[in-house]
Amino acid sequence: MNTPNIPIEEIISKINKTEEILDGSLKNNDFETFSKTLEERFELLKQLEPFRTEITVKNIIENILKKDSERSKSIEKKMRKIKDDQFNVQVSKKAMKKGYLKIEESMSRHKINKSG
Repeated sequence: MNTPNIPIEEIISKINKTEEILDGSLKNNDFETFSKTLEERFELLKQLEPFRTEITVKNIIENILKKDSERSKSIEKKMRKIKDDQFNVQVSKKAMKKGYLKIEESMSRHKINKSG
């Protein structure tokens, strides 16, 4: 009976490590690592499928769901910030173009006036 517990413990250990990596990558805005780690975790969770009736596995899944809910909220905040930043960049870009065109226009008029 101890033989089946060994793989569960190994899987759980790997899942715990992936959870730490997920938290770290989200904190550091490393979404590439975050995405890859989610895929790895998914594969590990598939391996827990035969043990889904065990209380330990149920508790792990519940904890993952809670953490994922928090992560989702954090990602939404980050996405809103990125969206706002993108908007500000576009506004700044337009302002720079308009400002540059006015400067360029006034410089060309000034040159014409000097030579004329």
